Amino acid sequence: MKQNTLSAENRTEAGRGPSRRLRAAGKIPAVIYGVSGTRSLSIDGPGFRALWAKLRGISALIEVVEEGRESVQSLIEEIQRDPITDEVLHIDFKEISADVELQTNIGVRFVGESAGVKSDGAFLDVLSHEVEVRCLPKDLPELIVVDVSELEVGDAIHIRDLKSIEGVLFTEDRDKTIVSCVLPSLVEEEEGVDGEGSELSEEESEGQLGETSEESGEEKGT
Repeated sequence: MKQNTLSAENRTEAGRGPSRRLRAAGKIPAVIYGVSGTRSLSIDGPGFRALWAKLRGISALIEVVEEGRESVQSLIEEIQRDPITDEVLHIDFKEISADVELQTNIGVRFVGESAGVKSDGAFLDVLSHEVEVRCLPKDLPELIVVDVSELEVGDAIHIRDLKSIEGVLFTEDRDKTIVSCVLPSLVEEEEGVDGEGSELSEEESEGQLGETSEESGEEKGT
């Protein structure tokens, strides 16, 4: 698990006006909550963007360093973005205790070329880009790597098929399907019924951390 650091300042003003002024000054409004309470912060914008580009969808503990306080370990719980400009509007951090198990979602990265895709013109139908795990912070994996190279048409990979990781428990239904290898006609039929599933693309295969966009383009009131 990589260790990453972000500098933060205490934020005493809330609301749209103060938040806009913060962003104009290159800061990002944020909140951190956990065992030590809930605090409003401002995060250095360029520093966060550089860190986020480096992480590229992996899960990582982030040390939030606030002047005048002890630094705390955290995970990014949510990122709010403007739906038009993609500007980061607000960040939620969840404080982590080193000796307390946490439950969170970890991104899935698919590797290899499926035998069915290569030989039969099939597609990889991705049903989940992340899986839920429970573990101590020190055991938190950055990514769950899934090798799809042996998948033939009709094959699937489920939670139960994932390689075990020491200290990590997969908490979802063991029969949950993560990805399957299907012919194009089957994908179209399934999407016509429930709209679920997606064809695997390189960008999507890297897994994702939680991000949301607000239709109004405005952050939470914290």
